[in-house]
Amino acid sequence: MTLRPPADLTIDTGRMLELIGVEGQLLTAATHDVHPDARVPGASGRTVAETIWFLGGQCEDALTWLGASEQDASAWVVPDPASLREVTGRFTARLAELLAEFGTRPPEDACPTWWPEEHSVRFWIRRVLHATAVHRVDVQGAAGVPRTGIDVDVALDGIDEALRLWLGYRLHALGIHATRPCVVGVSTAGADWLVRAEANRTTVQRTAPGEHVSADAVLSGAPEQLYLWLWGRLPDREITTEGDQDATAQLWALLRLATR
Repeated sequence: MTLRPPADLTIDTGRMLELIGVEGQLLTAATHDVHPDARVPGASGRTVAETIWFLGGQCEDALTWLGASEQDASAWVVPDPASLREVTGRFTARLAELLAEFGTRPPEDACPTWWPEEHSVRFWIRRVLHATAVHRVDVQGAAGVPRTGIDVDVALDGIDEALRLWLGYRLHALGIHATRPCVVGVSTAGADWLVRAEANRTTVQRTAPGEHVSADAVLSGAPEQLYLWLWGRLPDREITTEGDQDATAQLWALLRLATR
């Protein structure tokens, strides 16, 4: 069975493809007046050059899963020396190849993925959209330019992906588990999730509003802020945290391990 985002969170595939192109352009524009060794804000710890090279590697990785390329062993290692122009050029070329590949295949076309619940091209379209959006925010932050906003539907879908794919599946696949059991609710714009961290598994499910009464902590805020917080790009003060702060801190730490 394919577990896609609930209907109220699903973004039209055509819109996702358009947004990937827009995000790529915004990222490239932000590189014009930034030093390649500038550190990006937030949790990633990378420089601008490392961030863009890493994103190019993610595009290449997606092409490999789609069967359109063979993975280059150097995809994840920034060459030394490497100019920002070279690094950005590699990213834009890989992104263009990926968009061209997406354009030749229906989103429901079967292909391998790393999430057992969905094996389709659409998985990779969604994954590339959120990877590009998050790293665009990184580069804009390092460049000191105003952060371009993230639409509500994109942020909601990204929250669902961060929680269900990364926290609910990837963490367990890596063999990482919580050190203490707790339940954390996540709520924004009428969408709600419940995260149960247990000794043997962290699970995530969509819930109806009001089902967080038994949660140890509840996180809420505007969709964009909550989305970027989940990816470690915004501090705690940008969202609202209620309840057990240790439960909130553990959720944040588990996300960093799941998404590293």
